[in-house]
Amino acid sequence: MSMESEVHRPVADFSANIWEDLLTYFSKSKLGSTETLKEKHSTLKKAVKESFMASKVNPTKNIKFIDSLCRLGVSYHFEIDIIEELGNLFDSLDFNWLIRHDECNLYTVGLLFQVFRQFGFKLPADVFEKFKGEDGKFKEHLVADASGLLSLYEASQWNTHGEDIMVEALAFSSCHLKEISFQSIPYHLAVRINNALRHPYHKGISRIETRKYISYYEAEEKRDAVLLEFAKIDFNMLQRLHRKELACVTRWYEEMKIKSKVTYTRHRIAEAYLWSLGGYFEPQYSQARVRTAIALIIFTILDDTYDAYGTMEELEIFTDAMEKWLPAPPNTLPESMKYMYRIMVDFYDKLEEELEKEGRSGCGFHLKKSLKTTANGYMEEAKWLKENYTATFDEYKENAILSSGYYPLIAMTFAGMGDVASLDAFEWLSSNPKIRVASEIISRFTDDVSSYEFEQKREHVATGIDCYMKKFGVSKERAVEGIETLLSDAWKDMNQELMRPHSAPFPLLMRIFNLSRVIDVFYRYQDCYTHPEFLKEHIVSLFIEEIPI
Repeated sequence: MSMESEVHRPVADFSANIWEDLLTYFSKSKLGSTETLKEKHSTLKKAVKESFMASKVNPTKNIKFIDSLCRLGVSYHFEIDIIEELGNLFDSLDFNWLIRHDECNLYTVGLLFQVFRQFGFKLPADVFEKFKGEDGKFKEHLVADASGLLSLYEASQWNTHGEDIMVEALAFSSCHLKEISFQSIPYHLAVRINNALRHPYHKGISRIETRKYISYYEAEEKRDAVLLEFAKIDFNMLQRLHRKELACVTRWYEEMKIKSKVTYTRHRIAEAYLWSLGGYFEPQYSQARVRTAIALIIFTILDDTYDAYGTMEELEIFTDAMEKWLPAPPNTLPESMKYMYRIMVDFYDKLEEELEKEGRSGCGFHLKKSLKTTANGYMEEAKWLKENYTATFDEYKENAILSSGYYPLIAMTFAGMGDVASLDAFEWLSSNPKIRVASEIISRFTDDVSSYEFEQKREHVATGIDCYMKKFGVSKERAVEGIETLLSDAWKDMNQELMRPHSAPFPLLMRIFNLSRVIDVFYRYQDCYTHPEFLKEHIVSLFIEEIPI
């Protein structure tokens, strides 16, 4: 018997990879061409652009058209025009008067509010004041307006600190949406409300939201047939590209022999790719998505090495080697950890070389720094576990920003952004900007709440819930409520940082926002990454089933 097999390890009972057969098929198939769709796509795109430009004569119709473009997943084709138009309207006194006028109903004002804030224009929350009665509460007759309530509910997700009316809007709309008799409204609207209550558009992965909305929009009586067909073709064309990327990630995984060489980790290829896709779905980020998915697989192995495999002594040696960025792993480590170390160092060294060739000198240093920072956070938690120490809540929160793993993930998405992510962008990210901290809090504490029961089944460091219970002397239920308030505040910070003027280029802020949305989908109700059966519906709808045209 080897020494390695005699060592006591806190190994977790992780679910198996449920997509093995599908991924093998993807990696060995040609997966089809988009050539036959391109000509039709180009013709429809021109027609949609004409419709968009024509809608400008009526500002509210124009913004409703923009909302449809966004939700149908095709706004990226017209982004420059959209931002220019919204900027002009935002600065227009006539338009600001129009929003506050009685003719703009709840549905319309909620939609306008969402669209402006989505693109970083902070439309004031007082546009909703006209929907309140003399008693200061939202008018009761609004309860009968299902579309209006849904619009208000989606708008309230964009609230920032100090906007009490948006807190009231969320409470009012969510309460009454739950009470709506679904027999009294169209079926597609009932499904949409149900899905929004579970995952608001604001906190959903954009491709998943697009796939759902195409179905809702198809059932609308006033749908634009040309726009709908364009959205379907665009979705299917991107789906074929995404399949090819997933095949690339799968081939890398198989070539690295991770399944046989690193047996203790979660084998999550499709899920890691979906996470990467959540960061950016547009075609120009194809190579970046593949790279980010591979990085996520490496992050998963790193997390599981600290959390579910390495002994204290091994982890100290491993962390020290990472800190020094040794070209080869120390011989005292077990074979699986040495293998993992080589994959990680090789991946980052090659990426640094590529960035140097692109003229982005120094960016590779920050990528490595972000990974080392996370490893140090994992190491701190390993020490707490060994000493059976329950950290103070403040200690836990400070370390959680490191151990969330979101600093290296955000940095990795930046690596694929080209010139917009210069050395200045990486230096800004390393300075702990508020939006990064908000994202890390969302990542760490959403995960803590959803995975609490699973983690209690094995030897595991005290979570944020345990530390909160200790600090305030409260029950688990009260601790969860306290952490939910912390998460709500983090989302408010996130929303504020997306408003103009921006602290960094807007495309970079959108990466951080989109990655935070992934967390809400993956972890709000259960740890879907550890238990992938909960993501099955999304994997099927995004990568397997095409939309009939």
